[in-house]
Amino acid sequence: MIGLDLVDPRYYHLDTALCVLDDAGDEIMYYPAAFSPGSRAVLARLFPDALIATEEDAAAFGLNAVGDGRNVLLPQAAVGLFDPLRERGFEPVGMDLSELLKGGGSVKCCTQELRP
Repeated sequence: MIGLDLVDPRYYHLDTALCVLDDAGDEIMYYPAAFSPGSRAVLARLFPDALIATEEDAAAFGLNAVGDGRNVLLPQAAVGLFDPLRERGFEPVGMDLSELLKGGGSVKCCTQELRP
């Protein structure tokens, strides 16, 4: 297990600042400014090819997304993530969750993980 420190109060839990895109955990996207310098260094070392989100896309809760290894469901307002995801072989699916965004959540907040 790896500990990561969030330092920006706008990103109040990991699901708002980082998204795992595949089941293997090899592909991620994250917003560096949400993390402490030490945590950014860990992420850069472990995931040198990670997709880096812009401030605009992070603020639109673009990282509160769900990926299944092919499709990535994310807020439709996170427009800057769509092309980079496609370039990596993913199919972004924009979701209108504007009402949920008012409460501080997005796609990931609407899911329940089930494990055998």
